[in-house]
Amino acid sequence: MDYQIYFVPTPIGNLEDMTIRAINVLKEVDVIACEDTRESKKLLNYYNIDKPLTSYHKFNETSKSLDIIKEVEKGMTYAVITDQGMPGISDPGHILIKKCQEEGITYTILPGASAIITGLVGSGLDNDKFAYYGFIPKKTADKKIFYENLKNEDKTSIILDTPHNFESTLSDFKKIFPDRRLCLARELTKKFEEYRLSPISEINIADITLKGEFVIILEKGEKSAENIEAYREEIQKMLEEGLRTKDIVKDIKKKSSLGKNEIYEYILELNNEKN
Repeated sequence: MDYQIYFVPTPIGNLEDMTIRAINVLKEVDVIACEDTRESKKLLNYYNIDKPLTSYHKFNETSKSLDIIKEVEKGMTYAVITDQGMPGISDPGHILIKKCQEEGITYTILPGASAIITGLVGSGLDNDKFAYYGFIPKKTADKKIFYENLKNEDKTSIILDTPHNFESTLSDFKKIFPDRRLCLARELTKKFEEYRLSPISEINIADITLKGEFVIILEKGEKSAENIEAYREEIQKMLEEGLRTKDIVKDIKKKSSLGKNEIYEYILELNNEKN
């Protein structure tokens, strides 16, 4: 085989969404690393693939990545798959790729199914520029920062959520940005696939089937009308005084309507100008 490790995307719903190359790779490698052996066997049995499986998930990703590297250095070839979609994005794989780069291990990423891109395209919202935010944090403090970033995001945002958490998410969204549109993409590529686009204020939780995987596509927000350039001299002075970036952000945030993300990025720009 041409590479030592193959990162192979798997169907996000419909088992027939495998490429010929992906099937052939899974048939040819020595070992397949997967999140859940029970889930992976359903896919492998569908394509009559019989290969040794090893568990590779978020709880053992770091240690298992080292084990895989050791095995590959002895001449083994590996395929890495997840339960659904592309390895390395909100799923195990990223750490192993970094280890491959550090150790000079050859690897390749096969193209294929991705709930993120599928949901974005299906939403009909602007996709010239977009931002991927992943899963909504569980901790209140982290969630507050997450929402603040979304509030000031001027690109279409892709968010992942679970059915049991969506009611809480919708309640938060209605308070923060009720007038923006949201597309709920559900059960992608499956029999009951659904794209539901409407202003957040008009979404009734009673009309939503709380089952299956959820991809939330949030319409971009508007940049603050206040011009951050008005604070240029003040920020430069604080930088010269050696204040930490997060303290400058906090200070400017108190006296303006600017978002934390916008202030932070502006400070980075000023630092780059100095360098």
